[in-house]
Amino acid sequence: MATAHPRQGGVDMEKIVEKEAWTEGPILDDTLGKKIELPAPLVAGPEVDALPDFPGYIALEVTNACNFECTHCNYRHGLAHYTRPRGFMNPDTAEKALKEAAAHGADVLMNYDGEPLMNKRHMEYLRLAQSLGVKSYFNTNGSLFNHKYADELVTFYKGSVFFSVDGSKEWFEKIRLGGKYEQVVSNIEYFMKVNEAGRPMTIGISLCNLGQSAEERQAFLDRWLPLAHYVSMGEVNDKFGTMISSPMTKMKVAKRPICWVPWSTLGVCHNGDVIPCSIYITRANTANAIFGNIHEASLKEIWHGDAFWKFRKMVAEERYKDSYCDKCDRWRSQFTFPDVTKDGVKITRNGFWTTFHNMRKGKLNFR
Repeated sequence: MATAHPRQGGVDMEKIVEKEAWTEGPILDDTLGKKIELPAPLVAGPEVDALPDFPGYIALEVTNACNFECTHCNYRHGLAHYTRPRGFMNPDTAEKALKEAAAHGADVLMNYDGEPLMNKRHMEYLRLAQSLGVKSYFNTNGSLFNHKYADELVTFYKGSVFFSVDGSKEWFEKIRLGGKYEQVVSNIEYFMKVNEAGRPMTIGISLCNLGQSAEERQAFLDRWLPLAHYVSMGEVNDKFGTMISSPMTKMKVAKRPICWVPWSTLGVCHNGDVIPCSIYITRANTANAIFGNIHEASLKEIWHGDAFWKFRKMVAEERYKDSYCDKCDRWRSQFTFPDVTKDGVKITRNGFWTTFHNMRKGKLNFR
C-alpha cells in the first residue's frame, strides 16, 4: 500500500517551527526535471513535553490482506519478520476506535496495511465514521472500486479518497503485480464522473518514485491533474523506512529533526493492538511494538500510557539504535518549503512528497 498523502496530524506548525541550519548547500526540486532551486526549509518538530490530550489523527488497519503484490511493497516481499496472520477488523473494534476518535475530534485514516476494500465491511465503517461526524479518508489501489461501490459511496461520504496508480500502463504492469491497468483507470474515471455532480469527495492520485523519468512524471501529472483535486509524487522506502528512491527533492541534510509522529498519531491493528506508526506495522506481532489493545484500554489511556511515553523519550533523546526508528527517513516530510501557485495549480513540497493541487476544482471538502 502506498503511503498516505502527507498530513500534519494536528501538529501546530505556527508554534513549533524551528529555524536552524538543517541542510547544507543548494536544494533542488527535480520532480519534473526543472531543477528549481528552493530556499532553506522550515522544519517542524514536537514540543516533547507538551503531549496533546489525544492524537490529531489515528489510522485503522481494517485489514492487512491485499490482492496486489507490488514490487515495492514493504509488506509483501522479502520480509521474514512479517509473521502476523492476515485478518480483518471486526465491527466492535472499528466502533470502539471511531467513537473515541469522534469524542476527541480526531481524523481517521480508514486503512493502514493492506487494501481496505478487501474487508467487506469497509463501506459499513465509512458510514459509521460519517454518522459520527468523523473526518476520514482512505487509500486504495482502485481494483475493487467498481461502479457499484462508487455509486453507493457518493450517496453519503464526504471524505477523501486517494488512489495509488504509480505511472503509465507500462509502469503499472511492471510494478503493481496482480492489478489490471485498464480496470483501475476505468474505476477511477467512473468514480470521478459520478462524484463531480455534487463533489462530496476530494480525490487524489499518487505516483511512487520508482525510477520514472522526469518526462514520465510530467506525463502522469498531465494525465491526472485535470481530473483530480491533487496529484502527489512521493519517495519510496524499504521495510525499515529508509528511502531507497533517488530523491526528487535533492538536498544534503545536516541535522535530523525529532520525529513528530509519536506526538501526533497512532495506529490500530485489525485485532485492536495499538502501535506507534506505519513503519512498525509489519513488526506489530512483537511485544516492543505494541503499546496496548483497544479492547483492554481506551486509546486515550494508551496514548498517555507508560509504554508510549518510553517510546517518545527514546525518540526525543535520539536513542533509536537497534530500533526500527534508526534507519527511518520518514522525518524528511517535516522539511517544508513555501507553496507556489501558478496557472491554477498550487505546488506544496516537503522532503518526501511533492503535491500538485488543482485549484480550479474549488474548495476541497477534506484533505
